[in-house]
Amino acid sequence: MAGIFESSEMIGAFLDETEEQLQLLEQSILELEQKGETPEIVQKLFRIAHTLKGSSSAMGFEKMKLLTHEMENVLDRVRNHLLKISKPVINVLFQCLDHLRMLKEDFVSDRKDIKTDIAPIINSLREVLPEKYNEVDTGKTKDESNQFVEFTLGSDQQAQLEQAVKSGLNVLICHVKISEGSLMKSARACLILNYFNELGTVIYTDPDVLETPDDAEIDRVSYLVITQMDASTFEAKSRDELMDIDEVKVVPFYGETLQNYKQPEKAQQKETDIDTTSKTANYEKRVTQTVRVDVERLEKMMNLVGELVIEQARILQVGNILHNRYSSDDVIDDLLGISNRVSRVIGELQEGVMKSRMLPIQQLFNRFPRMVRDLSESLNKQVELILEGGDTEMDSTIIEEITDPLIHLIRNAIDHGIETPDIRKKTGKPLKGILRITAFHQENHVILTIEDDGRGIDLRKVKQAAIKKQIITSQDAENLTEQEVINLIFHTGFSTSQTVNDISGRGVGMDIVRNHVDRLNGIIDVETKQGEGTKFTIKLPLTLAILTGLLVKINDETYALPMSNVIEIVRKPEREIEFVKGQAVSVIREKVLPLIWLHDYFNIPRRKRGRNVFIVVLGVAEKRLGLVVDELVGNQEVVVKPLGTYIGKIEGFSGATILGDGSVACILDVVGISKMVSSRKVTAVDDYQNCDIEVGDR
Repeated sequence: MAGIFESSEMIGAFLDETEEQLQLLEQSILELEQKGETPEIVQKLFRIAHTLKGSSSAMGFEKMKLLTHEMENVLDRVRNHLLKISKPVINVLFQCLDHLRMLKEDFVSDRKDIKTDIAPIINSLREVLPEKYNEVDTGKTKDESNQFVEFTLGSDQQAQLEQAVKSGLNVLICHVKISEGSLMKSARACLILNYFNELGTVIYTDPDVLETPDDAEIDRVSYLVITQMDASTFEAKSRDELMDIDEVKVVPFYGETLQNYKQPEKAQQKETDIDTTSKTANYEKRVTQTVRVDVERLEKMMNLVGELVIEQARILQVGNILHNRYSSDDVIDDLLGISNRVSRVIGELQEGVMKSRMLPIQQLFNRFPRMVRDLSESLNKQVELILEGGDTEMDSTIIEEITDPLIHLIRNAIDHGIETPDIRKKTGKPLKGILRITAFHQENHVILTIEDDGRGIDLRKVKQAAIKKQIITSQDAENLTEQEVINLIFHTGFSTSQTVNDISGRGVGMDIVRNHVDRLNGIIDVETKQGEGTKFTIKLPLTLAILTGLLVKINDETYALPMSNVIEIVRKPEREIEFVKGQAVSVIREKVLPLIWLHDYFNIPRRKRGRNVFIVVLGVAEKRLGLVVDELVGNQEVVVKPLGTYIGKIEGFSGATILGDGSVACILDVVGISKMVSSRKVTAVDDYQNCDIEVGDR
């Protein structure tokens, strides 16, 4: 590798393309396993291997080139019906995928020191081939028995033929036998293709010379050509010009050989062909219009848009002040009109930049089928994975952050939730379990659900495990509600599994889920029914850069709460507030929620108020709590600004924002507040007894 191939741009492009091809390879192998051997899938796999071989060869990545070349050999024999698709073939293709990913990681770490050994996987590839691996198939061809190759043409090629006939052009079949002594017969077939394209237009070859391995032994090739020449002239000219050929036979396509032209037998096949061609064309069009952009550039654009949002809010507020002072001045009205139009443009710009950061969650979903397949096989379970809402878009940073939690939930569902076929049969369930993952938009949030039809969560076992691990006492266990028992699974180190294996049992999975959802200002809910299954619902913000905030006042200070954490707002009479072990609580929708006065945590004097209190019900992963505020200001889109290194990290705050009047409002960190309450840094009893409310007697 030298010159241009050493440049960071070329290396980056190579790695990006490799990752895309590896994802396509995984999807195609899974498709091959599920749908069986079809020409389209096999051809797609061959094309992927060929693309990887070409790009790795250009980069001087010898090991990847060798491995993909061996994959081509296997796929070429499958394509030519010399090898049948079987479980060993599928497994070895998956092993190739794993080795290609390891090679890619080696290349990223140190491309001059590739540690992955490809000899074992190459041996595995050769073992699935027929015994005569190095022998060329020399059986009689259809041509030798005077039966020419049959062409199966797509809709585009059919249209070309029809147009050629209407235009008075000739359609010829050119059968060429390449000399036995010719070196690199595949390359010779490509040269013949180029020559025939000079004499006319080649619309089909059998075999496909552009997709044939470089070292393939091709004896005969048939070309379908549209040209102005007649068959005899074309044949004579080819005999004179072409080198390293033993025989050229050219016959008209229309006439005696018309019966060799196969159109799709059913209308349904024709529709599928057209649909596939259309989709391919649309895909290629999209690819040509795609531009790779560095994430840092998008981050900078988002920050600039955030500044525009802040300044526009200030302009609008100043305009309103001027309008109130000089209501009769038409210029002020013009200013407000311009301000409103600019607001709309900025809103569209903001939406556009946000969408540029968005990715379809299908990119994440694509990782799951292989994982589910391997896990279910290792556990001797049958699992059908259903993915819905793959076109739902999320911020790329959120997709990266939520990947691990989803993987843990899937592993838990297969290991702990879905039963083995014999147990499912005894309970009257289908032998194959269902694991359904769904994504959809809900206002400014994305909802993810992970649902299985397995055994559900055994609440009795959860209590026993929690007592054994001293998370709760036996007395506490008696007083817990069903939801509180379910939430115990999120405690660090919690597990109901009696054994530890490479899938689960260490008590870290659900803790990771909770921590990641916390960091994303998300909410997680669990529904379970023993014997019927479990459903996890995760609610996440669309983006972390600009959020919709609920502005509230604590005394005279304005704070912003992320709306993604706000479940509801209620107003409660003071008599419905009680204390349990020094903690203020209130019953909201039949659930006992702890109440928090941030005045006490931030040393802010309490404002004297009436006999009702405003409570903002917040969700933090699986936890729920009520935040008591003095005043509700309203909703507003706020740009999240870090507090900076000078101030540093302050518990309870995630950042700050500038409001329309130019004042600064701190953004409350709901996760941090929850931790502050859990650590009981304020003696709740003493502080609450000083407030102007009465404790109810309920």
